Amino acid sequence: MPNLRLIAAACVMVPSLMAPLQAISQDKIELTFMSWEASPLESASIRAGLKDFEQANPDVRVKYVTSPFAQHHSKLRTMMAAGTAPDVFYLNPDYQRDFVANGQLLDLTDAFPKYWDLKDFTPGSQKKIQLEVDGKKHIYGVDVCNVGPVLFYNKKLFDEAGVPYPPTKLADQWSWDQFVGYMRKLTKVQNGKTLQYGTANFEEGMNLYTTQEMLASNGATWFNADFSKAEGMDSPQTKNTLEKIKALRTDGLAPNPASIGLDTTNSPTQLLLTGRVATLFMGSYGLQELAASHMELGAGLPPKMSGTFTPMSSCNMDAVWSGTKHPEEAIKLVTFLTSMKFAIPLYKAGLWMPNRLSMYQPDNLKSWYDPAVYPKGWIDMQSLWTHSDLRWFDQIRHTDEVYNIISDSLQSYLYSDAKLDDVLPAMQSRVNEAMQQQ
Repeated sequence: MPNLRLIAAACVMVPSLMAPLQAISQDKIELTFMSWEASPLESASIRAGLKDFEQANPDVRVKYVTSPFAQHHSKLRTMMAAGTAPDVFYLNPDYQRDFVANGQLLDLTDAFPKYWDLKDFTPGSQKKIQLEVDGKKHIYGVDVCNVGPVLFYNKKLFDEAGVPYPPTKLADQWSWDQFVGYMRKLTKVQNGKTLQYGTANFEEGMNLYTTQEMLASNGATWFNADFSKAEGMDSPQTKNTLEKIKALRTDGLAPNPASIGLDTTNSPTQLLLTGRVATLFMGSYGLQELAASHMELGAGLPPKMSGTFTPMSSCNMDAVWSGTKHPEEAIKLVTFLTSMKFAIPLYKAGLWMPNRLSMYQPDNLKSWYDPAVYPKGWIDMQSLWTHSDLRWFDQIRHTDEVYNIISDSLQSYLYSDAKLDDVLPAMQSRVNEAMQQQ
């Protein structure tokens, strides 16, 4: 017969033994990390990395949430005003100055040298993360990658048309006229209907890459030296660039993204994946999704509009909310999110390119450069990320207002009958009014 007293004693003891475990569980710190996603694959990669962080830091739990890119920064502002913002979050650098001016970011300047080596960051990244405030350089966010636009293409469609693949070496880079000629050969029209366009996505919004890079490569500049004033938006170089980009569509070589029947709101990759276009000019982050499709994918340099070529790149930063209740743990999460341990799987998947110069050295290259993911010749284009300039709009304030003005203005020209001689001076005047706000 069982000893009932022993059983009863055990029943009393078990809850008491579990009490310390419950206390430990209750004492676990919870951080919230919020990002946007370029694709579902990106979120999956980040979730896998956060599990590694939690295993290495058992006293911290990370709640991961995402938001659509277009709503991300406005959502952050709303949450900050309500006191419910995430501890750590993606911050696009074009919003950095506004967030700093509003006191919404934790200053990481003192912590930075303990965890990072500034000299190893690419020149563009160094320029991005060092913000001058009151005459001194401060750091409010840290990045772990670079994104710059490349010309993705469908090899099968090139082979069918007998068109050479876009070059990957700067010495062989196509001129704009060469590019247009090849895109004409790749465009297929049947019974008055375009079945296949040569290219797409040269008219991206200024919060991305392609249009801005074409402008810079044609000698245009849109701001003064300290980015406090808009200058040159109505220059001959600007006009020439926009006219060439519009001609791709009006000459039938590129589609109107609003009327092609595909959802390109978050990413234009569907244009290439469905065979509607033979080439797609977009940020290098598109490689992860395109490589996963197993299409006959190639990638090359974009064309140059003039004798020079000015690649532009950028990428999000990881930043800490100034109102976090756990600054030490939040900084620890940022150090992990910007570490090579976290980043290498994302480099290998093709989502990001490294922004640490050491990662392009032969020994380190082996750790992330996967020929099964990266198209042939990709590494020949490494200067697109290691020696690129920083986007203009990463260096201004009042970006939302500026973007809205530029978008409305350029849409009226690119997709309507407005004249550049009217559009550009008015756009520059309105941008300057927006930039002068306090």
